[in-house]
Amino acid sequence: MKKILIVSIILLAGAQVAAFAEGSCRAEVGARQADIYVKQCREVSPATRPPCNAQNPCALIIAEIKRGCAMLSAAEAPAFCRKYK
Repeated sequence: MKKILIVSIILLAGAQVAAFAEGSCRAEVGARQADIYVKQCREVSPATRPPCNAQNPCALIIAEIKRGCAMLSAAEAPAFCRKYK
């Protein structure tokens, strides 16, 4: 019975990791574009622990880019902020 329980836990954990990876920005748009989003996010996010990680969904990263860009004046904002307005 213990073996069945252990195997079940391992399979469930593996399924959760696979589901998480499928929902990642990297899985959504590829590594190159995900890295661009992450870099832009880190550049403008005022958060101390921003969601600027390619393992997160792109929508979350892009929302943080939009939020960060909106907080900057036109003179302070990087050029890429124009496409997120």
